[in-house]
Amino acid sequence: MSYVDDQPIKDIKLVFTKSKKKLPIFSWLIMWWTKKAYSHVARAVQIRTWGHRFFHAAEGSVKYEYEDFFYKKNEVVKEYIIAVCETTDKRIKQACYKQSGNKYGMMQNIGIFLIDLGILKKNPWKNGFNCSELMYLEFLKVILPELDYNPDTIKPHHIEEIILKYFEEKDSKWYLK
Repeated sequence: MSYVDDQPIKDIKLVFTKSKKKLPIFSWLIMWWTKKAYSHVARAVQIRTWGHRFFHAAEGSVKYEYEDFFYKKNEVVKEYIIAVCETTDKRIKQACYKQSGNKYGMMQNIGIFLIDLGILKKNPWKNGFNCSELMYLEFLKVILPELDYNPDTIKPHHIEEIILKYFEEKDSKWYLK
């Protein structure tokens, strides 16, 4: 359960982005393949009044990145502010913190593509995380443990589909239905 009546509500922002790099071939391929305007998903965390830091899997690792650096490389296409209770917020923060420094799952993305083409039935590359697997396991599964998507084949647009299916918007925030 995501809410507890006597606890304060915390906001967690998920952003869907596309690359602003000079030749973002991989980003373009993901957007073309999925027919979406974004290729990446990340979690934004407000740090006092200093700004946001973004938790995501990119460029070889799972990491936190200050907003100035994140925005130089990423253009936000969509965002969702998910409301959770303080206990859930702490569990998500701890789950994310434990993955910081882990490897980026580049080969996993190739496996996803080969599965989509019908060449493979199962993704043989499971080391590290891609962005959507990270947000699924360390964010959405914390809120909704019953979710049964395959983390080895999940894509950014699946994260948005989960939000739209299990949450409802009220006053610009998304609450568990």
